[in-house]
Amino acid sequence: MNQLLKQFGTQSGGSTAWIWQRITGLVLVIALFLHYLFLHFLNGGNVTYGEVSGRLAMPLWKTIDITFLTAALYHSVQGVIMNIHDYVHRAMLRVTLVSITWVVGLILWITGIATVIAIKSL
Repeated sequence: MNQLLKQFGTQSGGSTAWIWQRITGLVLVIALFLHYLFLHFLNGGNVTYGEVSGRLAMPLWKTIDITFLTAALYHSVQGVIMNIHDYVHRAMLRVTLVSITWVVGLILWITGIATVIAIKSL
């Protein structure tokens, strides 16, 4: 049982997750700065659906937004999992909650990517 729990990360030291939490945090800070710079300051703050869809018609912006989405979801899922590790002490409940968290994160990631890819210019 302990090997199963260790394999799913419920008894690991968490150093890899800690490093990725810091990396995605840095990516989020940079992406958020660029988001506000391009959408709210250089654009005059007038954000419309037409402007956003026009921007998302370009592959570069789709890639940037998907990277932003991926970093935000990974960062938030890891944050929830760290809280589960801190406050849930029963091993099987912890495995269940961590699994549910990853499944919800994956569903949100797929939905977000499908949305970004589906947007076409007007």
